[in-house]
Amino acid sequence: MFHFSMDTARSVGTLSLTGDLTIRNAAEFKEAVANAMDQTQQLELNLSEVERIDLTTLQILCAAHRTMLKKGRTLTISGAIPPALRETMQQAGFVDCGGEKETSGLWKGVSN
Repeated sequence: MFHFSMDTARSVGTLSLTGDLTIRNAAEFKEAVANAMDQTQQLELNLSEVERIDLTTLQILCAAHRTMLKKGRTLTISGAIPPALRETMQQAGFVDCGGEKETSGLWKGVSN
């Protein structure tokens, strides 16, 4: 479900996520993100293999992104954006987070 790898040549850590990211595994997901954030200045989240995602996951992602920004680090989404993420963002009212008003980078292009 969670796999972290570090590309030392680019100084980027990648956390690859698969399957369901829902409230059932929120604690485990939050811990995986926190551990990955501690290990790198630049963290990429690969969500391309995520099948389901819920509001809890969006909240964890937003909190992680804001934490990284406060520390002068970056958190971005890499790979293909799964339809489940787009749908959940729209249903949860996160559409502005992915639009032109979003300047910090995490959700850029997600709602397009």
